[in-house]
Amino acid sequence: MLKRAGYEDVTVFERGERVGGVWHHNTYPGAACDIPSHLYEFSFAPNPRWSRRYAPQAEIQAYLEEVASRHGIRDRIRTSTDVLSARWDESRDAWVLETMAGAHEAHVLVTACGQLSVPTVPPIPGLDSFAGPAFHTARWPHDVDLTGKRVAVIGTGCSAIQVVPAIQPIVGRVDVYQRSPGWTLPKMDFPYSDRSKRLFERFPVLQRLDRAVIFYFQELAAAGMTKHRWLLPALRAIARRRISQAISDPELRRKVTPTDEIGCKRIMLTDEWYPTLTKPNVELIADRIAEVTPGGIRTQSGDERPADALVLATGFATHGFVAPMEIAGAGGRRLSEAWAEVPRAYLGLSVPGFPNMFLLYGPNTNGGSGSVVNTIEAGVNHVIAALRELDRAEARRIEVSRAAADRFDRELRVALAETVWHSGCTNWYVDENGHDPNQWPWLWTTYRRRAERLEPDTYELVA
Repeated sequence: MLKRAGYEDVTVFERGERVGGVWHHNTYPGAACDIPSHLYEFSFAPNPRWSRRYAPQAEIQAYLEEVASRHGIRDRIRTSTDVLSARWDESRDAWVLETMAGAHEAHVLVTACGQLSVPTVPPIPGLDSFAGPAFHTARWPHDVDLTGKRVAVIGTGCSAIQVVPAIQPIVGRVDVYQRSPGWTLPKMDFPYSDRSKRLFERFPVLQRLDRAVIFYFQELAAAGMTKHRWLLPALRAIARRRISQAISDPELRRKVTPTDEIGCKRIMLTDEWYPTLTKPNVELIADRIAEVTPGGIRTQSGDERPADALVLATGFATHGFVAPMEIAGAGGRRLSEAWAEVPRAYLGLSVPGFPNMFLLYGPNTNGGSGSVVNTIEAGVNHVIAALRELDRAEARRIEVSRAAADRFDRELRVALAETVWHSGCTNWYVDENGHDPNQWPWLWTTYRRRAERLEPDTYELVA
C-alpha cells in the first residue's frame, strides 16, 4: 500500500524466517482462520481460489507469500531480524533503530507487531518438572509424534477448540483442562467447489458481493457487543441449542455452559468442539490445576492424571503491543512509561510525544468480530494520509496533539464501559485493574471512516 501511494524507500524488519506473522508461527494441527476467507484477505489482492469458506493456516501462509512476491516487495523485507530498540533523535528528526543486524535510521517508524504474537505460559507450579514434551500451540514441534499418547491440553480457547478435534483421532487419550467455558457458534465451514472458484474468478463482483455480506454480518455482531446489546439473546439461544444438540450428558453440559454474557469472552466458531468432547478418549476437566508433576497433572481435588505430552493452549501476552522492543520518543521518554497505567493511542495509531511513529493493530483496535486485515488496511490509509500531509506542508515532523489524544481517550473509555466486554467476565481484553487496552467499542465502518483521513487540529507539524 505504501509503494502504491508512491513511498518506495521502505524497509521491513521481520523477526520470523519468512513473512506470514501469526500464520507462520502457528502451525498446530487444525489451525485455521475464524473469519471467512473472502473477508480475511487484502482488498487489493482478492483470491478467488480459496479452498474453503474458512481457510486453513498453510493456505493463508501461501497467500501472504504470493502477495508479497506478486507486488515485488520481498526485497524490502529483512527476515530473521529482531528490532531491539527504537530511539527518536531530536537533532535529525529521525528514528534510530538497533536491530540484530545492526543500526538503521528512518524518518518514519511504523510498528506492526500484532496483539497475538508473544505466547503466554502461565506460572503453573512444577511446569518445568514435566518429564515429557511440553509446548505452546504457537511453537508446535512437528517432530513430536502424539500417536497413541496420553495428551494433556491446558486451555479451552480459540486454539484448543481447533487442536483437540484435530488430534483426538490419533491420540490414546486427551484430557482437556478448562478454567472457564466460552460460548461457541456454528462455523458452517465448507469447501468451495471448482465451479464456485471458476465463477469467483470469472465474475469478481460475486466475490466482492460475498465479502460485503460477510462484512455487514460481522458489523451486526459488533453492534450487539457494543451499543445494541439487545441483539445478544438471539446469539445466546443459538449457542445453548448447539450444546443441547451435541451433548446428552448433563454433567458435561453443565461444564461447557458459560454463566457470563455471550461475547464477553471471544465467541468461538466451531462445528467440532462439542462432538469431540463426547468421544470416549476425551475428558473435560473443570478442576483447577494445582501443579504439574513429572508424570502428569494434579488438580486441586487431589486427583493426578498421567500424561505423556503437555500442550499449552494458553493464549498470548496481548497488552504489550510492541514488546519486547524498547521505544524512546521525544525527550527520551519511553513508550513503556507513557503506557504505565494502560496503553493508549489515538485511533490505536498515534501517541503524543512519539513523532513520526504509527502503530498498526495498536491499542483498542481489536474487536469481538470483524477482520483484522480490514483494520490494518484502515491503519495504513491513515499512515499514508499523514505522509501526504508531511509532504504538503514540507514538514519534517508530525505528531498527534496531546489534546486530541486525550479527547479521543475520554470518548473511548465512556463507550467501552457500555460494551459486553465489561459485563463481568474474565477475558484477555480487560486487565486486573479494569482497563481495556484492546477493544474497539464502535462499528468497524466507524474505524474505517475515522482513520482514512486526518481530522482537523489533530496533528501538529514541525517544518
